[in-house]
Amino acid sequence: MRKLCKVCTISLLAGALVVTPVFAEPSVDDLESSKAAAESEVNTLQSELSATLEKITSLEAELKEKTEAVVKTNEELEEAAYQERQQYSDMKLRIQYMYEEGDGSVVETLLSAKSFSDLVNKAEYVQNVHSYDKQKLEEYIKTKEKVETLKNSLDTEVENMQSKQDALQEEKVSLSSTISSKQSQIAQLDQSIQDALAAAVEEQQAAGEAGGAGQDDADAGGTEQGGSGNDGGNDDKPYAPPSGGNGSAVANYACQFVGNKYVYGGSSLTNGTDCSGFTMAVYAAFGVSLPHNDAAQEGCGRAVSYSEAQPGDLIFYGGHVGIYIGGGSIVHASNSAPYPEGGIKISSATYRPIKCVRRIF
Repeated sequence: MRKLCKVCTISLLAGALVVTPVFAEPSVDDLESSKAAAESEVNTLQSELSATLEKITSLEAELKEKTEAVVKTNEELEEAAYQERQQYSDMKLRIQYMYEEGDGSVVETLLSAKSFSDLVNKAEYVQNVHSYDKQKLEEYIKTKEKVETLKNSLDTEVENMQSKQDALQEEKVSLSSTISSKQSQIAQLDQSIQDALAAAVEEQQAAGEAGGAGQDDADAGGTEQGGSGNDGGNDDKPYAPPSGGNGSAVANYACQFVGNKYVYGGSSLTNGTDCSGFTMAVYAAFGVSLPHNDAAQEGCGRAVSYSEAQPGDLIFYGGHVGIYIGGGSIVHASNSAPYPEGGIKISSATYRPIKCVRRIF
């Protein structure tokens, strides 16, 4: 009994030591990469589907031609069948003629045949059949072969066309299903990206509220003294240094300044900046020099369409500029109202009509 208790105790202790693995949530960069890969797969599948649809269209045209050929072939088959019946009728007339001539042995030989093939075989051994009758027998054989050849050819063509059509339809259904599945995956990734960005913003806001509870009083005092609001900034907040050299790195770096102030003419990510000063300061951290003017920044980098926008791209509006962060959102410095209405914040990329998109990296 003691031994049993000891075993149970050891088992319980061993079970308590089992550690459930914890997997890290995917980052925005990981989600963006997965989305880009899924979109690339969809583009490839769309190309394959387009090629399949072209094949189906081509096959439909071919089927139309074959249908016309089938109608013509059926007419020829009817003619061949008529010739077959006519040949048989002519042969009976030959037999009747031979009977009237009194050649009973030949008549008995031919009439004893059990089929047309048997008739042909027996006729070959009848030496006194007239040459005209032999010619008629040969014509019958050729007519029969023609009928069989036409029938087999028609059956084969129809079967091949139907098989090809069925295969293309199956391919179309399969590609459409795969594309639909991938598009659902992209939609889920978009939602995950939005959720991740929203979570990042909440973390930044929480950090700002916890670390700068007295900051509003300092700013208010500065305003009462007629200051510009640039003093008493957020330099003490912990900010991650820029890392990487792509658009996603730019977007991630820019998002950590969400909640900081808007200051007209400013270019400080911590103490206040306007829209073009914000984009200039962010890209300056990555060694890229941009002018402090949104109209001038429109000439930097290269133009891309909004449908091609990637994190880090600059999106321009009438007199305003922001940084695209993916998932249909931008981070930008907006007007002078208190955050979250103003300041550095995240908004929908289409909250205003888009003028153009420029890619710096």
